[in-house]
Amino acid sequence: MRYILLLAFIPIFIIALYIYKRDKFQKEPLKELIKAFAAGMCSAAVVILVHEILGLSGIDIDTNVVLRAFVSAALIEESVKFFFFYKLFWNNPNFDERFDGIVYAVYVSLGFAFVENVLYIYQDVSQAVHVAYARAFFAVPAHTLFAIAMGYGAGMAKFSRKRASLYLVSGFIWAIILHGIYDFLLMYSSDLAAINESFSAFIVMLFYIFVIIMWIAGFKRMKKLSDEDEWHL
Repeated sequence: MRYILLLAFIPIFIIALYIYKRDKFQKEPLKELIKAFAAGMCSAAVVILVHEILGLSGIDIDTNVVLRAFVSAALIEESVKFFFFYKLFWNNPNFDERFDGIVYAVYVSLGFAFVENVLYIYQDVSQAVHVAYARAFFAVPAHTLFAIAMGYGAGMAKFSRKRASLYLVSGFIWAIILHGIYDFLLMYSSDLAAINESFSAFIVMLFYIFVIIMWIAGFKRMKKLSDEDEWHL
């Protein structure tokens, strides 16, 4: 169990440290970062509960790949994460820079990803290393990039007088869209693998291109908010 927890936590720690280092001007208090991470872990529990309630209610949101990707995964997960982020940090006095939106959104997302890591790795301990590597290079960074989109919107909204609501909502929507496309490409390519290998390979190629685009956009968003904070010092 300790080995599983270690495999699940290492990529989380690396990204958390990187985001902490990118917050160049006023570092967030450690207790607030721990609170954000814990909130993310709680959000994972809430998502599981939501799925259980939907299942018991007879509501099936996994009938096709679009619903699985955009509703079962993206909409529910990002909505719960956004709820915890907004509830705990929108009016938090430590949210005093634009880049803080990214910091807190990412730490909430990393808490969620940690629980998800443990669950996926624990499902099949014999494949623990393989699953851990796959999630370290794709799933965990992906959750981070969704959170950067959400945090960018929140960071812009926090210090915008005219378009605050637009920025906040657009960041939330972009997180859902990115998450949905990411999961759709993965799920669709997997479903196609046994039917049409060539087309499945094409979808996989699109997936890699999409991931690269997300990385580029994520770094640009971080740089923009960091530059904005520096200009307003």
